[in-house]
Amino acid sequence: PPYPASNDPSSSSTSEDDDYNVGSPVLEVSDSEFDENVPPRESPNHDGGARKKVRLYQFLLELLKSGDMRDCVWWLDRERGTFQFSSKHKEQLAHRWGMQKGNRKKMTYQKMARALRNYGKTGEIRKIKKKLTLQI
Repeated sequence: PPYPASNDPSSSSTSEDDDYNVGSPVLEVSDSEFDENVPPRESPNHDGGARKKVRLYQFLLELLKSGDMRDCVWWLDRERGTFQFSSKHKEQLAHRWGMQKGNRKKMTYQKMARALRNYGKTGEIRKIKKKLTLQI
């Protein structure tokens, strides 16, 4: 032949196989090791799983203690743990709760109130007879 096979790597099938095999083990190793050993993406944001999700009653308690969003939620009797929502700003509070949770869909007061009613079953939060009033 006019050109020896050893001088033309593109014509050699062993050279093509060698090029293919050079990248292959890296992909195989990284795929299997990555899937089995690397935690989900959100774990690093949560300090390796050490940080728990904030629950609604904790979120409300923190807002009440800090005085953040006083126009939305405030203490009626701090010693007794009673607080009240503003009827005008309850949707704003629900929206902030949805953001805190990282929800993709909009949180509404109706959805947040359902969670508050569920807390009533566990005894973490009690409904007071007065409108939009609860007790921690």
